[in-house]
Amino acid sequence: MLNGTDAGSPNNGGGSVGAEEQVRTNAAFADNFSFLALASALSSSLVRAQSAELDEQVRNALQRIVEFFDADRGILCVVAHADRRVLIRDCVQRGGADLPLSTPDAGAIFPWLFDEVVVGGRVVSIPSIDRLPPAVALDRAGLCGWQVRSAQFVPISHAGVVEFVLGLGCSCDDPGWTDETIGRLCLLGETLAGALRHQVLEEKQVDSLRFERVIADACARFAGAWSDQIDEEIERALKEVLDFTGADQAGFFATVDTPGHLRLTHLNHAEGIVPAEKQVIPYGRACPWLYDIVVNQRRLYCFHRWDEIPIEAEVDRRYLEMKGTRSGLYVPYVVGGVVRHVFAVISNTGEIRWSPVLVERIQALGGVFVSALARKSVFDALRRSEEGLREAQRIAGLGSWEWDVQTDAVWTSPQTDLILGSKARSFKTFMERVPEDERAVLTQALEACLSGTPARQRIQHRILGAGGEERIVENHFERVAGGPASGPRVFGTLQDITLRRRDELELESLRAQRWHADRVAQIAVMTSSLAHELSQPLTAILSNAQAGLRMLRAGALPAEEGEAILEDIVADDKRAAQVIESLRAMLRRRPTERQRVEIAQLVRDVMGLMHSELVMNDVRFELDLLAEGCIEVDRAQIQQVLINLIMNGIEAMHC
Repeated sequence: MLNGTDAGSPNNGGGSVGAEEQVRTNAAFADNFSFLALASALSSSLVRAQSAELDEQVRNALQRIVEFFDADRGILCVVAHADRRVLIRDCVQRGGADLPLSTPDAGAIFPWLFDEVVVGGRVVSIPSIDRLPPAVALDRAGLCGWQVRSAQFVPISHAGVVEFVLGLGCSCDDPGWTDETIGRLCLLGETLAGALRHQVLEEKQVDSLRFERVIADACARFAGAWSDQIDEEIERALKEVLDFTGADQAGFFATVDTPGHLRLTHLNHAEGIVPAEKQVIPYGRACPWLYDIVVNQRRLYCFHRWDEIPIEAEVDRRYLEMKGTRSGLYVPYVVGGVVRHVFAVISNTGEIRWSPVLVERIQALGGVFVSALARKSVFDALRRSEEGLREAQRIAGLGSWEWDVQTDAVWTSPQTDLILGSKARSFKTFMERVPEDERAVLTQALEACLSGTPARQRIQHRILGAGGEERIVENHFERVAGGPASGPRVFGTLQDITLRRRDELELESLRAQRWHADRVAQIAVMTSSLAHELSQPLTAILSNAQAGLRMLRAGALPAEEGEAILEDIVADDKRAAQVIESLRAMLRRRPTERQRVEIAQLVRDVMGLMHSELVMNDVRFELDLLAEGCIEVDRAQIQQVLINLIMNGIEAMHC
């Protein structure tokens, strides 16, 4: 007779295999859960971080990534394609200590990795540096210098261009990284890159508004300044250029009758810098190549560092090195067909990257200087040099217009004609360029201007060009008193802000994405609470259904009792559906939609969602709500605000 063990041995062997499979499944599930928790936590911390806190949050995130993958080193690099450089942004090791680095340029340390990861956009996995081919000896030496035996590098791209590189390193061979490791590392890298891109966009927007304010303030000061105050206001604006760019000297030059010479008329400099003297300088002899480019050929020129100056400008290079000029921007301004002024911004202490946007802004400010100096140089202090004004308006994208209300005649500057798409000789023609749905608003603003309530107006509206293209403009205008024989006039400026509005809309889209990510993070915290909230009505439905079924089978189900059971089931089903719908509304990614919402019911819905969370944290609450009261809001956004307040309160009670 076989005992129980022998009889069941084949099945027991199968059961053992099944148990092992279950262990592996559980381990895989736990690993996936840990990774999702890490990804959710990093995303939540990064989307919530303010711009000033983001650097620390990114570094903490990199530290947690290193620990999660059981690595010894972690590195996040930024790619500078213009210089073929990979700059180390953050570098951590297990335990939090910084790595000793000889240079911040990772591209110089790892040329083979640069070609593979940055140029080729490929993931590189190195199980052991001993397996690297002899041709990549420089990369092997760099990894050895970092005490790394195995490494993995993933490129993070945007619009087909590698922007960042995320890497891990271990001090042992074959750490067991798989394709799943690469996928996870790429996902975490995209999370870091998204936060950094958002930071760059915010900083770009802030810089744009800041420099526009510099130009606007300068225009306002010049408009109200007497002729003998123009020089002081220009040097004051030059100081603001230094503060904005981080340069060391900013000067404005004027050409003189002697060919090859420039006179330094205005200058401002940073502290600790020995300034140049305000005198006539023979630039045609000291920097012949640069003088020819800027003055004779009337071309803007800039260099980020000395090695960008061409070989044929060796005389210029020696002069600039002697003066300590490491980066420079030189902008010519043409009046009457020849260069009359040169705006120079230079750095003696570091390199400056002259981006096209930065150059355009400095050009615009220099154009304002040119206009102010032109006004100073003529008898009529109210009229600027036509050529200088035209150049300044072209650079700044700012046109002017004037309307004689009595005759309906309109005068427009060339830049205004460019914005409108054609010349507008009457106010009727001017209004035809405005879309029909916005003419009433503009007409109302003009009527308020003419009535003096208030006399100065500012409005944004669209302009339809001659070819049907649409632009967004900012229109400033005010009433100007006419002469004894003429009626009132309206004088205004028209600025094309289409690109600025496009950037603002892009920033608003990113804010909406951040808002949605925050909602998802909060829902992750509430998952257990929602599960408990759903279990109660579902359990009640099951209990009622089973009781009704038993009574029905026993033939002892009165009609009243059956009706009561079904009503309970319907009520519990609606309750469960309401919980699910509240969750879907908060998770749904959509534009802001305002609707009329009852305040008391909104609060009750949120407290229902948070009930289990409050019970688990031993928190009691009381509601004292008005019976009536409605507001027009986005329901999901207000729910998120209330949930944030409750969660913050729970955390504060446990501190």
